[in-house]
Amino acid sequence: SIWKYQGITGQNLPRNDVQNPSLVEKADKDFSSGFGSAAMASFFTRETYNYDDRYYATYTFRYDGSSNFGPNKRWAGFHSVAASWRFSNEAFMKDLKWLSNGKIRVGWGQTGNANIGGYKWGVALSVMPSALGQSYRPTGLPNESIQWETQEQIDLGIDLGFFNNRINLIIDWYRKESKDMLMKMQLPSYLGTQGNGSSALSAPYGNYGTMRNTGLEIELKATPVRTNDFNWDTDLQFSFNKNKLVALQGTTSAAIIGYGQWSDVVAVSSVGRPMYDFYGYVVEGVYKDFDDILNSPVNTLYAQSCVQNADGTWSHVTDASKYSKNNTVWPGDLKFSDINNDGIIDENDKTNIGSPLPKFTFGWTNTFNYKNFDLSIFINGSYGNKVMNYTSIPLTSMSSTWNNQIQEKIADRAQLAAIDPNKVYEDGNMWYNDITNVYVTNPGTSTPRVAIGNTYNQNISSRYIEDGSYIRLKNISLGYTFPKSIIKKIHLDNLRVYCNLQNVVTLTKYDGYDPEIGASTTDANGYVFGLDNGRYPSPFTCTFGVNLSF
Repeated sequence: SIWKYQGITGQNLPRNDVQNPSLVEKADKDFSSGFGSAAMASFFTRETYNYDDRYYATYTFRYDGSSNFGPNKRWAGFHSVAASWRFSNEAFMKDLKWLSNGKIRVGWGQTGNANIGGYKWGVALSVMPSALGQSYRPTGLPNESIQWETQEQIDLGIDLGFFNNRINLIIDWYRKESKDMLMKMQLPSYLGTQGNGSSALSAPYGNYGTMRNTGLEIELKATPVRTNDFNWDTDLQFSFNKNKLVALQGTTSAAIIGYGQWSDVVAVSSVGRPMYDFYGYVVEGVYKDFDDILNSPVNTLYAQSCVQNADGTWSHVTDASKYSKNNTVWPGDLKFSDINNDGIIDENDKTNIGSPLPKFTFGWTNTFNYKNFDLSIFINGSYGNKVMNYTSIPLTSMSSTWNNQIQEKIADRAQLAAIDPNKVYEDGNMWYNDITNVYVTNPGTSTPRVAIGNTYNQNISSRYIEDGSYIRLKNISLGYTFPKSIIKKIHLDNLRVYCNLQNVVTLTKYDGYDPEIGASTTDANGYVFGLDNGRYPSPFTCTFGVNLSF
């Protein structure tokens, strides 16, 4: 496909009904144009073998081409083979009347991924101002060696049917490796790819990594009740998956960084660990008083609260007069764990604080039919995944009078009181400005103090990580099909009325609107998952409808 476009827009027209851009002042006109092309082609062959409905084999080969890659990397071939044995058709199994179906499956296959968009192997030009007038610069760095990502999968499975297939059990184990993963990576700054300014170059796409997913899928289908007037069918599915970033190539560090809305690091995918791990500080609680601060690791995140010694070590500032509730660590602030046990709190104490990937997901469908009525109920859920409640940072930080506050979130905030309420300050000072006379009355809280203009407590930490497990009544559908004897009188072949409910109720410990987050839009490269940045929740909907057939 090929496309071209040209456009002109104008503003400040003399009248609303004037639609001629030529009447617009030159300064109010904007011209735009563009062009592009894309092409994809595929050739494939498939051979199948079936011997006596017992032994099956399949071989598939496909040869795919995509213009998303450079001239020498556009074509790639992918193979797949599969075999199965229906042992229930063997002569020695005929006496097992309770076994309706038995089949063992094994397969290995490759598929290709070219989903990066057009012309990512090359580089376009953009306009930029300069001292000499209008200039042109490349928007990024080219990479003509970029090629297809290969996804290679091994499958082992067994199908079992019992009692004339009233009960069916399907079990699948798989291992899927994505090799030569297509992604953007952070490169050394001397290549010009750092920063967000107009002169920063976009990092090129490349084949940088290998990711592995290993999982088990179990499905149980049954018909517990089957009569002339009433049927009940049920389908229960469980999916277990373990994700691992196996390798990264061509990068300066073995990690993939995911960013939040304000360009803060919220996720790190490290080699040997699952993708999308949340990254930040581990919260131990809050500082109880000045003694607690001095007896804890030196907090270098507050520069005014510590001093670096001649030997490079750090010490607390012990002079209480140097402390300020707005510029230094203070009772009621979050206390972070010293992960590396070096006696200080700094960037090196950030660590994995939870995974957005669930331990398992499930879905359960029940379908009931009674005469002309039909009822379907679908429940799904997820267990073991974490959610970063990113919206909770401004809503509970209490760092500004402009931030909206959630009452139930801040009701348990660290409450400060005077150790000696009768202490007199000759200089007119007050107890809440004297760090030696301040303590937290509820030291067990995990919500920090009010700190106007202080963003320390907004550091990404385990405080904003919540359990994202949930059970959801996803869908209820009730219908009625009119008897043929009635609808024939109005010349209809079929008439069904129904009511459908979506997202009826959700059971979860998550404090946000919806625990079903998925991929985040805060990171342009897609390296953040499970971050709630105010995603519009799944709405409750009620639909009435009629199906007609003539």
